[in-house]
Amino acid sequence: MAVKVPVDFRGFAMLGEDVEAVIQRCGLNTVDCLLIDVHGNWTRAVFPSREVAEEACRELQIPIHLDWSDPRMARRMNRRDHWGEPGGQRRAL
Repeated sequence: MAVKVPVDFRGFAMLGEDVEAVIQRCGLNTVDCLLIDVHGNWTRAVFPSREVAEEACRELQIPIHLDWSDPRMARRMNRRDHWGEPGGQRRAL
């Protein structure tokens, strides 16, 4: 099955260090696929089904986690606190 992988998603997978994926349901007919690198940087894409998201990750040769069952992935996702870092991203006021 040919899967259309977004260009920025593919770029993140190729350039990120030790990238892994977390796939989770985000709507009735959609799933989120988050790519998270070892430094806590991440990107996401929405796919029409879990199978399509898994196929995209296999094409990119990225390890897959279904939901947040692996606590290591949650720690990795929270590693970078863009709002809490001095000089980091600011919340809208």
